[in-house]
Amino acid sequence: MNKTENSILYIVLILAMAIWGLSWTNGKILGQYNTTVPVLMTWRFLIAAFSMIMVLLARGTSIRFPSGGVFPVLASAVLLVLYNHFYFTGTRLGSAGAGGVLVTTLNPVLTFVLITVISRERPAVKSLLGIFLGILGGSIIINIWQGGWAAVMSKGNYYFVLCASSWAFLTVISSRISRHMSTLTYSFWIYLISGSISFFFLKKGELISVFHLDFIFWINLIAVSVGAMAFATTAYFIATSRLGSQKASAFIFTVPVSAMLFSMLFLDESLKMNVLIGGLISITAVYLINSHDKIQNEK
Repeated sequence: MNKTENSILYIVLILAMAIWGLSWTNGKILGQYNTTVPVLMTWRFLIAAFSMIMVLLARGTSIRFPSGGVFPVLASAVLLVLYNHFYFTGTRLGSAGAGGVLVTTLNPVLTFVLITVISRERPAVKSLLGIFLGILGGSIIINIWQGGWAAVMSKGNYYFVLCASSWAFLTVISSRISRHMSTLTYSFWIYLISGSISFFFLKKGELISVFHLDFIFWINLIAVSVGAMAFATTAYFIATSRLGSQKASAFIFTVPVSAMLFSMLFLDESLKMNVLIGGLISITAVYLINSHDKIQNEK
């Protein structure tokens, strides 16, 4: 890509990350309604898939499912279902701001570790320091020093850690999808398949149970479906395929700031000192990891 295309992609990524930050507040609000996680997941995926097919038709992009992309698409869909299950469950049980900080700072660290293991290359000293700081920052955010391992399992923290883990695997897979299909086509199919998987976990009549809910519910559902998923997640997939998963995941360090700001603004959540300190340490970790371009072009 030339410099102009890079600049546009960077701007889109920054906007997408801000929307991701807002999505933690959206998820917390949705969790306050009398619905189940499978209902929220199914509607989110179906709305996102519908949005993507509109984009594909408008751009004239092929919707055909290439045979060579079956495994990565199915694996991505399963990981996306897992991520969303952990995301909706975690935001119901824990703090939206803390979740947004923990997941989005831990994810780049886990992505780097995963890529390092796959590539079988020895990381630089600076990167190793980044990994250590990332683990330290995450531990401070979940207050492990006071609560011990019980802190990991409480108030949604357990689900937030699982969120980051599943997203790290999804990031690596999505960075290689351009070998098989358009990123937009890939996004449509994983949203559609993820929605189909989630549908099987619904009880009879649950899918239409949301129609009696108020305007606030639908605003937040559309925000996490069209904004955070159809736009922001697709933009992230495009970035991973063009910049590589390591560089693209670096932009996630902007999410903690917006996640905390939105949760303070809309949910009246307080900024706890452990979240602030742990977040700053984790952001430093992401910077150290990505300041050394260890893996070129993801091979």
